[in-house]
Amino acid sequence: MARAQILIAEDDGAVALTTKKLVERMGFSVCAIVPSGEEVIDKAKEHKPDLVLMDIILKGKMDGVEAADKIRSELHIPIVYVTAYADEKVLERAKITEPCGYVLKPFGERELKTAVEMALYKHKAEQALQKAHDELEQRVQERTAELTKSNQQLKHEITERQRAEMWLRESEKRYRALAENVADGVGIFQEGTFVFANEALASIFGYRLEQWVGIDPVVVFREDYKERFKEVIQQLENGIYIESFQAPCIRKDGREIWTEGRHNIVLWEGRHAVLVTVRDITESKLAEIATEDEKQLLERENIRLKATMKDRFRFGHIVGKSAPMQQVYELVLKASACDANVVIYGESGTGKELIAQTIHEMSVRNGKPLVTVNCGAVPESLFEAEFFGYRKGAFTGANADRMGFFDLAHGGTLFLDEVGELYPAMQSKLLRAIESKGYTPVGDNKASNADVRIVTATNRDLADMVRKGLFRKDFFYRIDVIAITAPPLRDRKEDIPLLVEHFMSLHGDGNQEPTIGTHVMESLHNHDWPGNVRELQNVLERYLATKQFDLRDTHAAQPVHMGSVSDIVVEQGLVDLRSAMKDIEKDVIARTLKQTHWNIRKTSSMLGLPRRTLSRKMQEFGLH
Repeated sequence: MARAQILIAEDDGAVALTTKKLVERMGFSVCAIVPSGEEVIDKAKEHKPDLVLMDIILKGKMDGVEAADKIRSELHIPIVYVTAYADEKVLERAKITEPCGYVLKPFGERELKTAVEMALYKHKAEQALQKAHDELEQRVQERTAELTKSNQQLKHEITERQRAEMWLRESEKRYRALAENVADGVGIFQEGTFVFANEALASIFGYRLEQWVGIDPVVVFREDYKERFKEVIQQLENGIYIESFQAPCIRKDGREIWTEGRHNIVLWEGRHAVLVTVRDITESKLAEIATEDEKQLLERENIRLKATMKDRFRFGHIVGKSAPMQQVYELVLKASACDANVVIYGESGTGKELIAQTIHEMSVRNGKPLVTVNCGAVPESLFEAEFFGYRKGAFTGANADRMGFFDLAHGGTLFLDEVGELYPAMQSKLLRAIESKGYTPVGDNKASNADVRIVTATNRDLADMVRKGLFRKDFFYRIDVIAITAPPLRDRKEDIPLLVEHFMSLHGDGNQEPTIGTHVMESLHNHDWPGNVRELQNVLERYLATKQFDLRDTHAAQPVHMGSVSDIVVEQGLVDLRSAMKDIEKDVIARTLKQTHWNIRKTSSMLGLPRRTLSRKMQEFGLH
């Protein structure tokens, strides 16, 4: 915190020097020392000090009182008089400048410090009071303007209502004639009972007209809709317009029908009443309900059929047929059929983002955006700006409005990758936005809303983080509704051939799909894959670029190279090239047959051999 700046006006050099030392010892700073009234005004304008220690008797034509008066009126700087004159007339004259204190010479450090600190405190209080006064004046002016505007609007509304009521009184007589000449049921009820109805309205509910007038309209509604009808009437009486209202009703003969009513507030015999027009929509409503039931049935059947597929090799963007992946598919189906929040657990490289993408594309939100956020890359200082957006001028560099992640994902899915990297304070803000479905952009005073489904992913154990106090329990239970675990590649090695085929096709040049030899496939199968599917993809991309496999074992100092025929010849001690090639060919065919469970078509495809050639070689090598 900066030290207060003090300007000393003193014509006695020795006293000025002593005063300066005392001021600095008290922890303040002296910006200048001047001997005359003219100079103290100039220095005050130049330095704008926090306080002036003013001697009343100064050199020059202007004494301390005149200088203080000018400084207080023009610069609003607090003054503390330092004088050896205790003359009442002098002090009375000095009071006119509204000083913040007096110190009589000779003085000690305690007296001076008390006077200076009290003066600074008083000046600060005066400034705060003036600011509060200005703000109050501003609010009074704004409120006065609002009240003036509201008063004008109220006068206008009263005039319009008087005009409308006059028109309604004149048209009241037309209601009866009009009601008898329309096909729809028309009625007016007032204070809980019908005071007027046409024949069509009574007929819809199976009553005679004389039975209908005087009846409470609530009695015709099905039991579970009675309260809803009362709410509609309450809304109308409160001035809320209701376009239409559909409800099941019970006729006098006990038969259930569906009706659609339109309501409005009118004047009847000088008092407010509800005008209602009613249509029988039973046939169309039953057809609509049947269609919706059939749609839901088909959707459930579609999910059930998908869930019963036992040999799924691919599911959306996910590849794999192993038992762990089948469990993932089941959970993805369930997550896609609802709007619950999802957490996807799994090591790095297991395909968590692909699972999130599949959930989104199979859900009803698939036509809306999928916004992916790497939580570990969002600084805490920018969290609110990134997630909730900001308004132009909210901070330095905010040159235009910017949408946040919630705005961008409106109607769709917000995928929070590495959610375990969020700090607790960030989790709290995110939890509040998820629970209230509202947030306030930075620099705005108006809340925004976004319809967003939350899917998160992490390679950390969130439950363990909760126990250790590193992750908020309430946030954990909010996002961990459906939990899906992406299995590591070492637990689903039977999927490696499918993944190899997928990546080779994906990254190949498109002319001819490259093939992988059996001994290489076996090496792939024996690898631990610490980097999971991402590591496998990198290995295959490297192979397509260099034509040589390079499995980089994270536990070994040197990479392991595969794919050289000469290495195999040397390892097996083979020297005759033709014999060596036959033995290698026999071994490759035998290993591939074993891998495919002796499926000739798959073996032929993996080896790139025509089926007839493969059969001939199997017979030649005695492989039956």
